[in-house]
Amino acid sequence: MVILLVFSIYELSTFTLFDDEFKVVESVKVPDKNYTIKIYHIPSNASSQSYIQIRKIEDGVEEVLESYERFDHLDSYSLEKDTLVLTISDLAFSKSEVKKFQLPK
Repeated sequence: MVILLVFSIYELSTFTLFDDEFKVVESVKVPDKNYTIKIYHIPSNASSQSYIQIRKIEDGVEEVLESYERFDHLDSYSLEKDTLVLTISDLAFSKSEVKKFQLPK
């Protein structure tokens, strides 16, 4: 009985309602550029839904370039010259869109 009580207290004290880790979905080395593009999945919390975020990493500094709210999954990506083409989706509503993002110089 004591073990069950201790286990219950442990579970309640370590319980988290929302996932709080940003997850790198893809890391893209851009040809002929001195930076890397990282595509993150940002989990939902009490005030926002999960979303996809594009960041530029250059000389150890991360800069947020774009956020795609209401989308929670990266289906695919490709580089076309100086454009990042993303196919992203919202799994809850079964919708998918193609987004084009102009890469920084």
